[in-house]
Amino acid sequence: MRTLVYVPFLAAALLLGWHYLTPDSQLTETSVQSTDDITPPRQPAASVTVTRPDIPVTPATIESQLGTQIDGMLEVDRNGNLLITEQIRHLFDYFYTTVGEVSFEQASDNIRQHLTARLQQPALDQALVILDDYIEYKTDLVELEQAFPVVADVHSLRARADQVQRLRARIFSPEAHQAFFAAEEVFNNFTLERLAIMHDDNIAGQDKGAMIEDLRQSLPEDMQDLLVPQIHQVLTEQTDTLHSAGADASEIRSLRMSLVGPEATGRLEMLDQQRQQWQRRLDEFSAERQAIADHPGLSDADKQQAINELVTQRFASNEQLRIGGLLDDPLNRP
Repeated sequence: MRTLVYVPFLAAALLLGWHYLTPDSQLTETSVQSTDDITPPRQPAASVTVTRPDIPVTPATIESQLGTQIDGMLEVDRNGNLLITEQIRHLFDYFYTTVGEVSFEQASDNIRQHLTARLQQPALDQALVILDDYIEYKTDLVELEQAFPVVADVHSLRARADQVQRLRARIFSPEAHQAFFAAEEVFNNFTLERLAIMHDDNIAGQDKGAMIEDLRQSLPEDMQDLLVPQIHQVLTEQTDTLHSAGADASEIRSLRMSLVGPEATGRLEMLDQQRQQWQRRLDEFSAERQAIADHPGLSDADKQQAINELVTQRFASNEQLRIGGLLDDPLNRP
């Protein structure tokens, strides 16, 4: 059962972008979902978004982009210099999602055309330099991937992460590296640390949850908030997997302890109890209602009155709203 829990969890982490096996590791990918979406909000000072209306922008003619809006803003300061933000990477990746429909070279040319249509100097030259760096990065990343095949091994993932960070630091300016990848690297380092804790057989299950929670709290506050729904998503997926496999309550508890720690596990167990109690009440109500509906000595009007009284007896007014679906046909006719 341990394998059942941990191997799917690792796969889920990979799919969620919690390590470095992202779409920019393959130039032939047709979709990109970069983890820089988690970058904390920024407040650029004295910036404007620049568009050159005198140069028309060719509408998207690539099938996968029809009906879409270009992702990523281009911003400059009051002196016309490009503001280097994560939005630039969003823009590049928007065009690179079409690789497969077009060549990588054509996608790069489409980015150049878009930059030329949207920016004036000096921002244009600055953007083109960053694009050249991004092209070099994606090209070199493919070669790096060949040395680090996809494996479900924390040590290999960590080694690959270190190499990717070195590659980024070598190619990009510190400002671009920070803007494009800083939040992603913090996020992925957290994931690797968490996976290491989860796979350490020397750590008790309840201690794993507490250590992971401490690790999460060591992150910037806004990133902590972003992690919560994703951790809960993984927890839901793994809980469903265990239920499907016939796991008992102790195995569910062990999973929860390892993911969210003792306090959250206690809250989830209390919620489980509340849901079970509610379901029992619904089952009892349904049985009594059915008995009334099947009673041969009552008219429809009497049955309706009896069911209404049953609802009032069994449920508070706010609870009656929750059972509206059950009351759509009080007599339970086919």
